[in-house]
Amino acid sequence: MRGFSPPPTDGQFIGYTGIMRASARHPLGPHDEIGWRLIRPAWGFGYATEAAQASLDDAFLRVGLTEVLAYTAPDNVRSQAVMTRLGLRRDPARDFAAAFDGTNKWQGLVWVSRHTV
Repeated sequence: MRGFSPPPTDGQFIGYTGIMRASARHPLGPHDEIGWRLIRPAWGFGYATEAAQASLDDAFLRVGLTEVLAYTAPDNVRSQAVMTRLGLRRDPARDFAAAFDGTNKWQGLVWVSRHTV
């Protein structure tokens, strides 16, 4: 297939995923955010979904969080697909725009994952 290649199998770093606490200065205020970033050759193999699911399981079951947010740009359909596969739900009421570097405005579409005991 054009644009696809097998992921590295030599122990090469292919990306990261995890949950971090956003500061009170964030447009949404303090919250827990999940994110991921993979090198392009690792796209399309389910790694982001698998790693993000493990992060959410840990956050909810071990850490005890009850809500985790994810956000992405409107044109990032790949991340939106991962969010859908993870069971996150869109929350348009929390969408935001921010100029993080003081000049370039970025729009975030917000997705929410909740866990109730």
